[in-house]
Amino acid sequence: MRLIVANQTLGGEQLASEIRERIARGEDRFYIVVPMIAPQYETQIWAVADAGFAMLPPEPPKEEMAEALDEAEHRSAHRLARMIAQIQAAGGAAEGEVGPTDPVRAVRDVLERFSFEEVIVSTLPSGISRWLKLDLPSRIRRLTETPVTTVEAER
Repeated sequence: MRLIVANQTLGGEQLASEIRERIARGEDRFYIVVPMIAPQYETQIWAVADAGFAMLPPEPPKEEMAEALDEAEHRSAHRLARMIAQIQAAGGAAEGEVGPTDPVRAVRDVLERFSFEEVIVSTLPSGISRWLKLDLPSRIRRLTETPVTTVEAER
């Protein structure tokens, strides 16, 4: 079974291509963890990146944070359901979960319950990917002896 770690890139062509290749090789079982991303971070990061810089918006007031997390969970669950359906349509089997906002914690939680032949980390393009700036692939490598593959979305 392969672990896919993704959020905004779920359903993207680069990740879909990687999944199709694995299904063609008979590696057709996937577990997906979708670390939540607050909506104010996901929508603005793409827009400002196109302007040539990656600036994050300010944290919302505490009273808005619960609403933002509810929206993040809703969006993440929707992307997860779509990705599971895409994998099944391609001939694979998939299940998954929405994880906490900390992607390292989300992966650690899953690795404590399951074992995998590979971890696939799907990120936004270099330069705008918060996960790449956090060096998420290397941090996951330190959690497990399982090979880690990084798939970057195109701009």
